[in-house]
Amino acid sequence: MSSPKISEKRWSIDLEKKIQQNHYDDIGNAYSFNPQSSKEIFIIDTPPPYPSGTWHIGAVAQYSMIDVIARSQRLLGKEVFFPWGVDRNGINIEFTVEKKMGRKMRTFDRSNFLELCKETIEEYTREMKHTAKRVGLSCDFDKEYHTDSSEFRSVTQSIFVDLFKKGEIVEDLRPNIYDPIEGTTIADAEVQRITRETKLCDVKWTTEDNQEIIITTTRPEMICACGVVVVHPEDSRYKDLIGKNISLPIEVNDRHKTVQILAHPSVKMDFGSGVLMVCSFGDQNDVSI
Repeated sequence: MSSPKISEKRWSIDLEKKIQQNHYDDIGNAYSFNPQSSKEIFIIDTPPPYPSGTWHIGAVAQYSMIDVIARSQRLLGKEVFFPWGVDRNGINIEFTVEKKMGRKMRTFDRSNFLELCKETIEEYTREMKHTAKRVGLSCDFDKEYHTDSSEFRSVTQSIFVDLFKKGEIVEDLRPNIYDPIEGTTIADAEVQRITRETKLCDVKWTTEDNQEIIITTTRPEMICACGVVVVHPEDSRYKDLIGKNISLPIEVNDRHKTVQILAHPSVKMDFGSGVLMVCSFGDQNDVSI
């Protein structure tokens, strides 16, 4: 009978590290990608993780499932390209440094703050790679890429230039969420929406044929930015208003003093008067309409 490879009978961190080291020593270049291989190529293009802190168990679990795909495709005889990458762009690392230092970005000298961001993201990048190896991900760690590297930026910029030349990039205006304190736009995923009590205001509007309409709103300060008034298409109270123009109830300059009344199924007939004013991106519903 052959002897067991592991003689220790109790688990310890040192034993785990020893097993992992032996594993990576034994496999050699088994996880490396050979572009000249005659095998069918299978590429796994994952969104690279963002190193704004320690890698939590949810992210590890997600990448473990991706790793299952990589390993299964190798067992099927394919040449798998599964690179290890790190997304090092964005404002999350700025928030991390601010929290760590207890100061806002604008209170730093720009060069000093960038250096702190660089030091912090390097530390987190190393920790994340260590965690990925420790859980046994079969990535090609020798082909590690960073989205803030000059090589990666050259590739992405060349792609955008090519798309622009083909006419597939369109310049347009769109609403965005802006943080006046941080002085930057932020992603929807970074917004924490809260529910709170407020007051409903009934505001009297007048149509072009002098018909008085009450619009109930929690944002009367947005009236000057109103672009359209909407009612539910099945609300019998207001079917005769659809298509008419209605005057803004306050004096405004440098814009039309009336807006059109349209029908939209998103209107809640039982909320307030059942008439909704849609303003310049006062909330997500305004954007969707």
